[in-house]
Amino acid sequence: MLSNPVRSAGTGAALFAVVSAVLSASPAAALSCLPWGPADAYLQAAKSESVYNIIAGELRFDESLLPRSHADNPNDMPPLTRIPAQLSGKMLDGRYFSSRVNVQAVLEVECLGPWCGGMAPGADQVFFAEQRGQELVIRAGACGGFVFADTSEVRRQVLDCHRGAACEPAMPR
Repeated sequence: MLSNPVRSAGTGAALFAVVSAVLSASPAAALSCLPWGPADAYLQAAKSESVYNIIAGELRFDESLLPRSHADNPNDMPPLTRIPAQLSGKMLDGRYFSSRVNVQAVLEVECLGPWCGGMAPGADQVFFAEQRGQELVIRAGACGGFVFADTSEVRRQVLDCHRGAACEPAMPR
């Protein structure tokens, strides 16, 4: 089990709005997602009952296990696909990404109709990984979620939030 720098939750009201729109949409409608960034994920994590670890690194998994839309019925997608993975990198510990980790994880890929989350294995990313008992879960939602490209801007936003500095969501609430 990893240490807990942040608490986190599900996707909250924003996901409810997206799911409601998708469920009531016609087949020709496109998925419309609200703006979401690292500060949003941090704030969501901080007010949750769940425990999250923030890790900058890479996730290795079998890309062939990602859900793929079928040409004959693109809406016939599983709502959730779980893929075994290996997460390695540095965990946010105190004020910096400093604690090395190399742990088993599960990638949960969400689909809303034909729209599915996903990611490329091995890319440098910042993960908000949910601790569920002994299992570490990375969620890839249809509208993004708790995984971001590992850029200096993303790290700055996460560290600012963690240190109590300005933590500005992508879309003011």
